[in-house]
Amino acid sequence: MSEEKKSSQAAKYGLRKTDDGYQLDAKSLLGSVGGVQGLVETTLPGFLYVLTFTITRDVVIAASVVGVAVLALTIRHFVLKRPWTQLVGSLVGVGLAIWLTLRPGGQAGDFYLKDFWINAAYGSVLLLSVIVRFPLIGVLMGFLTNQGLSWRKDRRKVRFFDLVTLLWVGLFATRLIVEVPLYLAGDVVTLGFVKIVLGLPFYLTMIWVSWLLLRGVVKAELDGNLD
Repeated sequence: MSEEKKSSQAAKYGLRKTDDGYQLDAKSLLGSVGGVQGLVETTLPGFLYVLTFTITRDVVIAASVVGVAVLALTIRHFVLKRPWTQLVGSLVGVGLAIWLTLRPGGQAGDFYLKDFWINAAYGSVLLLSVIVRFPLIGVLMGFLTNQGLSWRKDRRKVRFFDLVTLLWVGLFATRLIVEVPLYLAGDVVTLGFVKIVLGLPFYLTMIWVSWLLLRGVVKAELDGNLD
């Protein structure tokens, strides 16, 4: 495999090619969420919503500020001719959040309702994959390293991938355990700031922890079997 293809393969893991091999650092972590642009698109809507609602206590104003911000990001994307893949997901997500909030019978906390569904769905699927002895982290690693499902023949690898997959189940479960009671209590301000902490920072931390656990497997494939 050529160095260019090898580097491209490594990038799928969020890894960066250096003189000393492949590594995961702040730069590659940032790249995994779409760089600075992706970081802004991911965090800005939620931050603006909770900040505006904290100041005004008006859900219409808060939702409107978010809508204007997303419109500005969309125009910027169009002017700079940037890829639309990540932005489309953000537009759909923010649009649904605003609709849930402003619909008849909606309330301020409903801005975050879709995130509960997403976390519950992801966590359930990952947990189910462990229960049926088909941990999705193992499936992902097998796909990215071109090893398919051969790892399932090794019980130690299956248990190892079970562990890493369960860590991700823990991420989604933690969000629900902490956030849902705040939603039910109507504490929108606290919920908003907690979601910021348990959002991207928690996600990037889990990527880092997963990498620390998986790097032996990944490096063996990239520096050995993929040559």
